[in-house]
Amino acid sequence: MAREKRCGVCKQLRPLAAFGRRSVSPDGRHPWCRGCVTDYRRRWTETHREVYRARQQAYRRRNRKRLRQYNREYQRRRRALIRLGKWRKVPRAIVTPRSVLRGS
Repeated sequence: MAREKRCGVCKQLRPLAAFGRRSVSPDGRHPWCRGCVTDYRRRWTETHREVYRARQQAYRRRNRKRLRQYNREYQRRRRALIRLGKWRKVPRAIVTPRSVLRGS
């Protein structure tokens, strides 16, 4: 299996790790490298600022309860870590209460 792939936008040959996963692609990777995807999304967001804001507001309205629960749990854990002097010394995956967002 190939260990490199050419980006469809910048045309540079990059390692497969530089491409996001995409199950519908034959090789299982996105056709654009992560850098090009980031640039595209940034430009799109700047160009369509009002559409982006409206989507964000709609998401926050739909998920208000869940987001509040997540933020409360996050701040509770953060305060506990600050009291122990361990804030930001713990890996991010442990600090972020992802189970709250998933609803499990």
